[in-house]
Amino acid sequence: MTDPSHPGSGSVVVLGGRSEREFSVVRDLGYRVVLVDEQVPWHCMPWVDAHVDVDLDDWDVVARTIRAELGDDTLAAVLTHTEPRLPLMAHLNGLLVDRPRGLGEAAVTNCRDKWRTRTVLSEAGLPVPRFALATTVEEAIKAADTLGYPVVVKPRDGAGAFGVRCCSGEGELRAAVGALFASPAGPLPGALVEEYVDGPEYAVQTLTQDTRTSVLSVFRQLMTPPPVFVELGYEHPSGLSPAERRELDDLVRDVLAALGVDDWISHTQVRRGPDGFRVIEVNARRPGGRLVEMTTAVSGVDMTEAVTRQAVGLPPSPAGATVPYARYSSIVFDTSGTLLYDEVAPEPGPHSPIVEIEVDPGETVRPKDHPDGGVYGRIVVYGETAEDLDRAERRVREALSLQVVFADGLGPARTDSREFKSCC
Repeated sequence: MTDPSHPGSGSVVVLGGRSEREFSVVRDLGYRVVLVDEQVPWHCMPWVDAHVDVDLDDWDVVARTIRAELGDDTLAAVLTHTEPRLPLMAHLNGLLVDRPRGLGEAAVTNCRDKWRTRTVLSEAGLPVPRFALATTVEEAIKAADTLGYPVVVKPRDGAGAFGVRCCSGEGELRAAVGALFASPAGPLPGALVEEYVDGPEYAVQTLTQDTRTSVLSVFRQLMTPPPVFVELGYEHPSGLSPAERRELDDLVRDVLAALGVDDWISHTQVRRGPDGFRVIEVNARRPGGRLVEMTTAVSGVDMTEAVTRQAVGLPPSPAGATVPYARYSSIVFDTSGTLLYDEVAPEPGPHSPIVEIEVDPGETVRPKDHPDGGVYGRIVVYGETAEDLDRAERRVREALSLQVVFADGLGPARTDSREFKSCC
């Protein structure tokens, strides 16, 4: 049996996961990695020490399977970077780990259930959009009449802007709510109807340790206009004045404290409307896309490593080098067609451009506001000035030579290889 008091002893169970970094951090800290998933992807198998296929919706079976796999080995932590598995992670940590750390079950529920998030925050006197929970289309219409159009409709749970739509009238509302009820994003019943906050949006990344929250990054988030919300990119610095930034930082700290996120990471979205900041989403996880790398560049803190160290009870690593300017541009299109582009070789160096396209040349793409369109990749660039960012992104786009064409012999692909259609 391993010694649980010694850092780097025992195993870490990872629920789901797709990127090598999620597993290499655990192994670099000296722990054995056990990947547990519905169906473990082949490409992940070389990165872990053991892997188990199990129905993650049957929590009792998952717990028994983990116990059987570990035998006499010590379980240091259960960890996930996948939002739908956060409730299971918190449950298993409380059940199987001698000294559970990190996110508790109550905090998970407060963040996963958007209706509960708004209820808890509004009761704490913190600014959120006016909202209502609707379990029928007629309840949604009644709520919208009370709130006033336009309203935003969204599922109670889910991520990546799935099912989120701004409705300017009853007809649009009926269609949006009907679509949500026909294809629910998750198990929680009902749809959230809330007022539309018109104003700039900010993505805030944090690290909370023993109730003390450090704001790692604040990015100005660029979105398509309503009715759908597609992420066009992020900018650092955010453009907020020092006073506005202090106000936003304090608000996010109060929000996380009210929700019970007292020892974890978070990705929070806030809009600044005519009457000030309003909290839109609170996600008790790292951000998607490449915002982790962008946050590392501007703060010196790797959120993937930070949350892993928290989960196993290790102190944080010292912050690394930072850059003053960063830009994240989503790869989106205005028309449908067949995508052609040239491969771009990665450049060496910690702050080199990141270029990621999630479809192969010859696949079909659709407009950014199409239900099957959205984000097809991203470009992240860094620099000492805003002009550096312009030059770096221009070089990348010229090298890619992205083209959407309708040419003989280039028929539309039947599949869409993207796992997600939105980033964060």
